[in-house]
Amino acid sequence: MARILCIDDEASVLESYRMALEDQHEVVTAPDGETGLRLLGSRGFDLVLLDINMPGRSGIDVLEEIRAREIGVAVVMVTVHQEIEKVVEAMRAGASDYVAKPFKVSELRHAIERNLHILELEQRAHSLEARLRAKEIEQSDRIIFESRSMRSVLETLEKAAPTDSSVLIQGESGTGKELAAQFVHRISPRGEGPLVTVNCAAIPDNLLESQLFGHEKGAFSGASERKTGLFELAHKGTAFLDEIGTLPFDLQAKLLRTLESGVIERIGGTKQIQLDVRWIAATNRDLARLVEEGQFREDLYYRLNVIAVTLPPLRERPEDILVLTRYLLNELAADLKRRPLQMSTEVLELFQVYEWPGNVRELRNLIERLSVLEAGPVIEVTHLPPEMLDAYRARTGLDINKDTESRYKEAVEEFRRSYIVRSLRATGGNQAEAARRLGLHRNTLIHHIRSLEIRPEEYASGGLSSGEEL
Repeated sequence: MARILCIDDEASVLESYRMALEDQHEVVTAPDGETGLRLLGSRGFDLVLLDINMPGRSGIDVLEEIRAREIGVAVVMVTVHQEIEKVVEAMRAGASDYVAKPFKVSELRHAIERNLHILELEQRAHSLEARLRAKEIEQSDRIIFESRSMRSVLETLEKAAPTDSSVLIQGESGTGKELAAQFVHRISPRGEGPLVTVNCAAIPDNLLESQLFGHEKGAFSGASERKTGLFELAHKGTAFLDEIGTLPFDLQAKLLRTLESGVIERIGGTKQIQLDVRWIAATNRDLARLVEEGQFREDLYYRLNVIAVTLPPLRERPEDILVLTRYLLNELAADLKRRPLQMSTEVLELFQVYEWPGNVRELRNLIERLSVLEAGPVIEVTHLPPEMLDAYRARTGLDINKDTESRYKEAVEEFRRSYIVRSLRATGGNQAEAARRLGLHRNTLIHHIRSLEIRPEEYASGGLSSGEEL
């Protein structure tokens, strides 16, 4: 349950807020800005509902004072549809969001819950930053998370780390499989030994066997000297086989023999070399399906798949997005010796709904690009790449690529359309009565209805239920 302060000079509006919200939240009311500021100074609140137009100190004045005092609350401004200029001014002054009168109880509650969720995420991020500064989290791990799904994965890896059991890490590209392997190695008894990473997809097939097992001098044309293989270099430590699903089929049998016997032979050699190696493999491919298709050995699959974990994609753990964003902003700012950039509320919301096909790697690359180009100090939606703007358009219906004037006109039209639709719904589609309520000439209303492509007949089946709008 959150504590919400409602500031409005109309007693009826304050009572409406109380009736709409007190079943889910603790609601405190204030009849003017001065009273509201005194209450904020003496009691802890999570969110403020603040009317823009009030006698004495206006809502904008109160908002600026809240931000100047650095009071950590979300501020949702309340206005009427025609006051777009004031809404823009309030958002620039630090408002978290706004709602426009008249609104439905459901719309008000949705705005409250959305902003409380963002506030909770920001508080988690600040807590994470404090823990990082206090070194309660090892920054070298760089596995930053708050989600239960990632916690479950890390708990499994922590249990596996003290053993020598093989670990198979699965997940989409960019989810952090190499970081997970580094985590297992670091906290294992082999942590002081070498961690040798082999990217099976990055080494040409004709060189892969030599790279893995090594070769003797003269073993083949060009082998002018003995070469120690990567597996041998991992002795007393850990070998991490990344992209194991791309390993050529003929080498899979040789790798299986090594895993089962702990012995290798260099190419062109006869001496058996005993290894003491812990094996970790990772893949973004479905190994079980590759087995069915005959592209991956079943016996090798089961030998690797002793302890298996799957790293969830970023889109399935949205609670991690903000803490990762904060961490990366601070990390890159430290590298660049600059102040960390800030993200607007709209950007944070967009980050939550974006699919992140490149997962954490994509997020990091985006934060690095924005940090280097200094698209700030506050990152707005317009600074984001086209694929993210497509997600914004899908969610809001607004084209952020349009110039400011076009977007302003579009927003005004959307408010006007919403206002007319509400009046038509309330009057059962009666255009004359709707025009009277709106204070418009009937011909003016008809002009708006046609230009905005509104269909009055859709609202001819009765008015609003009692108490639906505030």
